[in-house]
Amino acid sequence: MIGAAKRSYQKEIISFVNKRVAVILKNQKKYVGELKGVNPETLTCVLIKAKREDEATELHRICINGDQISEIYLEEAPFDLLGLKDELEQIFRRPGDVKVYDEAGLIVVLERVRVSESGVEGTGPVADRVRAIFDRYALTQSSEE
Repeated sequence: MIGAAKRSYQKEIISFVNKRVAVILKNQKKYVGELKGVNPETLTCVLIKAKREDEATELHRICINGDQISEIYLEEAPFDLLGLKDELEQIFRRPGDVKVYDEAGLIVVLERVRVSESGVEGTGPVADRVRAIFDRYALTQSSEE
């Protein structure tokens, strides 16, 4: 049971990678930037394009010792992969047409078109249709924020 909980925790922390996060230190200083790497055991992390809340200068890259961190949280809402899956299943209705690989943050449509939060990979009429659904869905997601 502890092993499963630890894996789940590590998966959650790693899901923050390549996202905009805020890191609050124990001394109450706050850094905001893109998380490029994190050690799930120690929480030591690397931010790029980071700014400290009380300074205007952008830091190209900063490594923050996990012992100094009080909190890490996402600055942006995560992409709703399951909501997109529901939209795709309204068009591609047969069982197995739309498969979700949560751990990879990936949807596969008709075993040839790959969809992630960064876009659609594939060519042809199916990919074009999936791309149109993705674009419409991403637009509604950004307007809700």
